Amino acid sequence: MSSKTLSMPEDVIINMLKSLPEDRLTNLFWKTMVKSDVSPLSQEEIKDIHKGKIEFEKGETISWENIR
Repeated sequence: MSSKTLSMPEDVIINMLKSLPEDRLTNLFWKTMVKSDVSPLSQEEIKDIHKGKIEFEKGETISWENIR
């Protein structure tokens, strides 16, 4: 499979992603960010995940709808 690189403004990409149904957005995220990385998490990544969960529980994360 060949690979191509495209340069696009951030707001165009965000608007395009926001137009997708949630199940397709989740599938896209999984295929591009998660599924291809099978390496174990580093201690820093584990700490970042823990921090993110705490921020989420406190309501301190940015809602997807508020990304511009």
